[in-house]
Amino acid sequence: MSTAAEATAALYAGYFHEAHAAMRTVVSGLSPELLDWKPGEETNSIAALIAHTLDAERALTAIVAGVTLPRDREAAFRVGGLGAGRLVAMIDVADREVDGFLGGLTQDRLDAPIERPARTASGAFWLLHAAVHSREHIGQATLTRQLAEQATAPGQAT
Repeated sequence: MSTAAEATAALYAGYFHEAHAAMRTVVSGLSPELLDWKPGEETNSIAALIAHTLDAERALTAIVAGVTLPRDREAAFRVGGLGAGRLVAMIDVADREVDGFLGGLTQDRLDAPIERPARTASGAFWLLHAAVHSREHIGQATLTRQLAEQATAPGQAT
């Protein structure tokens, strides 16, 4: 790994670790029912948002490292009945997996055009995309937690 690639990998590793800490905070103390709660039709639960985000991080960091993983994107949106402990365990696994993929980065992989279904872009672009995508869904999950707690508070209709 080149010095620039090492610096890039370290930057993104720190960023994903911070994102994962935020995910742990979002799910902390919530029951499986609240983790599965949805604010309305065509929306996602906290559990689905976290599962999808981790799956996307894993897939994108792997592909930038030159590793192709099997992926069922839609499966993450079908999760249910997971407790906070199980989601935290999934986050912990993602920490290790993403670190492993980032540890394999080279400057060639950061510069290389990587073809994905929606577009072809550099490895550096896909890392940035993964990071931004992660924060977008953490924001959604945080808002969903607030809505779930308000909707299920004593005296509120569910």
